[in-house]
This record gives sequence, C-alpha cells and structure tokens, in this order.
Amino acid sequence: MARINIITPVKFECQKGCSNCCKSGGVVHISEEDVTNISKYIKISRDEFWKKYTTIEGKKIYLKEQEIDDCIFLKDDKCTIYPVRPTQCRTFPFWPQNVKSEKRWKMVMDECPGISEGEEFTKQDIEASFNGKAITSEK
Repeated sequence: MARINIITPVKFECQKGCSNCCKSGGVVHISEEDVTNISKYIKISRDEFWKKYTTIEGKKIYLKEQEIDDCIFLKDDKCTIYPVRPTQCRTFPFWPQNVKSEKRWKMVMDECPGISEGEEFTKQDIEASFNGKAITSEK
C-alpha cells in the first residue's frame, strides 16, 4: 500500500470551470471497463472507440491526446465524459505520488483549486482511491 504522508482529513471537490488536470500532457491510462463505459456513454462501438481514442503500448492502454496535449475528451474546458471518466481521472488528486509528502501535496494544491473545498476525505478514503474507488465529486 502506498504511503500517505499528508495531514488528513483533506477537503476536495472538483470546481466548475477548472480543467487543469486535463491539460498539458500526461498520459491517461484506461481499463477495459473504462472502454466499455465510455463507448456506451458516447454511443459508439467498442471497436470504433479503440480505433479513434486509444493508443496501446505493450499491455497498457492510453487515451490519445489532442494536438496540444490536452485530453481528447476536453472540449471548451469541460470534460465531455465526466460521468464515466476513467478511473485515473476519478481518483485525482489522491494518487499515491501526490500524497507521499507534504511538499508534493502543496505542489498539487497550487494547480488544483478544488483542494481545500467541499467534502472531507480521510486516510481510509484516500487508501480506497488507490484501489480505484471513485472520488465522488460533481462538476
């Protein structure tokens, strides 16, 4: 289990109009379940989704990016698949690398206006997100 070295509980809620975590590169890993959910949500076949939206490297599946390195599903600063966004997106900002130190957490706080807003998350909530449990946050 990843180590949580930040002071908990921590407040977090996605903020309307913010899409900082969807921009400027960084790959989005997706699972077979994500492929099923997103393709159903955007009403295309899984095969079409694979061709149009994914890149495969070895055994890892990634979403393609736009030319400017933003997420392919980011339009007008809004996630067009927010209700079914990939697990990686649903667990942000509580990724193991983000909670391993107060220094790293402060860097994430500088980029994410949703930290310190909304619902409180305990150490147990954060640990559950390491296993893919979604951070419930409406946008």
